[in-house]
Amino acid sequence: MMTSVEDGEDYYTLLGVRADGVASVIEVLMAAMPSVRHKADSLLAEHASCVHVEVWKGATLVDRFARA
Repeated sequence: MMTSVEDGEDYYTLLGVRADGVASVIEVLMAAMPSVRHKADSLLAEHASCVHVEVWKGATLVDRFARA
C-alpha cells in the first residue's frame, strides 16, 4: 500500500545525539515541521542520554533542538 505525502509534509530523519557525538536514537518521520519539533522534544524527554536532536531532510541539517 502506498501512502501519499500531504501538502506541507515531508520526510525527516531525527537523530538523538549524546554528548560524545554518537547518534544513539534514530527516527524517520513524515510530517510537517511543527510535528517534527514536537517529536524532537519527545525524544529528548524519553532518552536522557541525548543532549540534542538533529533534524535532517536528506543530506541537509534543517535544525538542532537542545535539551532545555
